[in-house]
Order: sequence, then C-alpha cells, then structure tokens
Amino acid sequence: MRRTLKGISLTNLSLLVLSTSLVFKLGLAIWLKKLRTDTPLADRYTYVGDDYPETWPIPVPHVILASDASSRYHMDTVDGAAEWGSLVPGDGIIHLGENRTPYTISMAHQLRCMDILRQSVLEDRSRPETAKPGDLARHCLNYLKQMMLCRGDTYLEAFQYDNNDVPIDLFSMYECRDWSAVYEAMKENQREYAERGST
Repeated sequence: MRRTLKGISLTNLSLLVLSTSLVFKLGLAIWLKKLRTDTPLADRYTYVGDDYPETWPIPVPHVILASDASSRYHMDTVDGAAEWGSLVPGDGIIHLGENRTPYTISMAHQLRCMDILRQSVLEDRSRPETAKPGDLARHCLNYLKQMMLCRGDTYLEAFQYDNNDVPIDLFSMYECRDWSAVYEAMKENQREYAERGST
C-alpha cells in the first residue's frame, strides 16, 4: 500500500522536491557564472567605506627575474637619490571606483619606505633634531618587517660559508610577479585620473 499526501504519493513528492532543488541550484550556478564573467571584478565594488577588494584586481603574470648586484641605486649620490625616488610611479596613489577613492598598493608603500629608510641612514645624527630616527623611519622599518613576515618567502639562497665578501649568492633566478605590469597599471590609472580631473 502506497502512502499518499492528499492524492500525491510520497515518491512523487520526493521526486518533485528533488527536481525543484536541482533546477534552483542549476539556475543559481548559471546566474553566478554569468555574473562572474559579465562584471569585471573591479566593478563589483563601490570603493566606499569597507567595500573594496583585498588586492587590486589587475592581471599580474609570473616572470623569471635575474637577481644581480646592481651598480645603480647608490645610497648617497644625487643620481642614486633620483633613482630611489623614481621607484614609485607618480605619487604612488591610484584612484578606484565611481568616487575615485585614493589607495596605495603594498608594493608602492614598500618601495617608498625603502627610500625613507635610505634617507634616514644618511641623516646627520650630530644635530639634536636628527639625533634619533624619525617616526616615519620607525613606521617603515616595522612595516617592511611585517610584509616580509607576511609573505614568508621560502626561496632557498645558497650560503657560501668560505666566502666572507659575498656569503649569499646574489645572482640567482627567482620566479616573481611581474612588477612592470603593476607599474603600467598604476601609470594608466594615474593618467586616467589626471585626464578626468580630481572632481
């Protein structure tokens, strides 16, 4: 004897509920996929308050970077200061969303901090106003420490015990994210912002 609920068998009712559930899930999956492909990731945020992504959604491919002991970026020359100062595109600020909300990206913040630390190292400590590193230098040292710990880079560097001059191999190849792609995206964002005006 089949059990029925107001003329509908439980088997048929179960099949109806299962079919409805499957149709709903399939429709939801199609809608989410369409949303994902039709709306660029950057456009899914208002960039107002806390409504922004954790990372700037731009394509950054991986590349092989040859590390070298560069003859550029001297600490204490006019040319070196200019090179350190030009490491960050423009003012390092990008503007996102309808309201053109200003942001900086971690890479620009880190590069700016390196230049601030370079300048701090060169300060004349015999004068009372520069006897101790400033708050900005302390901030930068702490920030760079946090970023290095955050990234937890486990790349192995060959340690050369018998070489006191160059104990670490500075000529390794590294797989990195393409910083030049980030630079170009920053420059393009800054160009667009300048062309549209700051209002």
